[in-house]
Amino acid sequence: MFTIGALLQATAYTFAQMCVGRLIVGLGVGSAAMIAPLYIAEIAPTKYRGRMIGLNNMSITGGQVLSYGIGAGFAHVPNGWRYMVGLGGVPSIILACLLPLCPESPRQLIHRGRTEEAARGLQRIFHRATADQVQDKIKLIQASIEQASEIEGSKSRWQIIKDLHTVPRNLRALVTACGLMVISQMSGFNTLMYYSSTLFALVGFSNPTAVGLVVAGTNFFMTFANAMMVDPWGRRRVLVTTVWGMAAGLLAVAVAFSFIPIDTETLALEQTTVTTPAIIVLVFIIVFVLFYGISVGNTAWMSTDFFAQEVRSMGTMWMTCSCWGSNGMFSFSRTMVTLTNNLSQSLYLQHS
Repeated sequence: MFTIGALLQATAYTFAQMCVGRLIVGLGVGSAAMIAPLYIAEIAPTKYRGRMIGLNNMSITGGQVLSYGIGAGFAHVPNGWRYMVGLGGVPSIILACLLPLCPESPRQLIHRGRTEEAARGLQRIFHRATADQVQDKIKLIQASIEQASEIEGSKSRWQIIKDLHTVPRNLRALVTACGLMVISQMSGFNTLMYYSSTLFALVGFSNPTAVGLVVAGTNFFMTFANAMMVDPWGRRRVLVTTVWGMAAGLLAVAVAFSFIPIDTETLALEQTTVTTPAIIVLVFIIVFVLFYGISVGNTAWMSTDFFAQEVRSMGTMWMTCSCWGSNGMFSFSRTMVTLTNNLSQSLYLQHS
């Protein structure tokens, strides 16, 4: 899906083809966003589970940094956007080549009765474990699966979804996981990432793509910091001690924006130089990203193992839906604002 979507976009000469390419890439993103943390939660040792999911998020933010760098490199190349979107198919080809090296989830294999394959997979994951320790781990997983089967019985998927919403412990996990995910999206971070170049051009920076690279790099390093802190400190403590900084950063940005000389009718910048309020906007956007990366931006994706085994896949599905659903709301609202501004400018020009 990633590869086909990237090729369709890179070769697009019509709006319809570009939309189809984006749609196919979106299907790939949605699938990977659910499967990757679920897979990691099933194969990672319990002691390092949070850190492993954090490293997955760090890889995502690292990819964003590379993307901004590539975007900056092709910004002034004729038809550079084709190279930008076309290169999006390269990582997926690398992924396809490397996936055979990844072990299947031992839990899935044991659930299907493929115990010997599960033992080989566990030996790869716990490479220092003895044969007896591997067998003990298999027995532990088997007991967990049997217990989940007794609870789940012969329930259909719809019944499992019902249990996710009606059983109190499942509902608490669902509200916590989805709530954190919605908060991480409603903070507006992804809107900042989508429109950072537009935003920084609006406040007067001559190379907004390079400035956007600074923001993406900050998010990358703070995601790494969160991944290293979350297991020793605990997720709740990390959130409580850092999430306040997001609100403080955005408040300072809002105040600084009021001092930037912009014609509210045409949204044109009235000065050609970078003003002090513009620098303050950049600084406090970086402050916001600092606290976002170390708090909900990373921790929200670690909620997969909040769910009991019998509802984990469904819970992860809802958590991922909460991410992209709230993200879609923000993107749609930004599109509506853009359309409204364009209409206002058109009416203003006609009136003039």
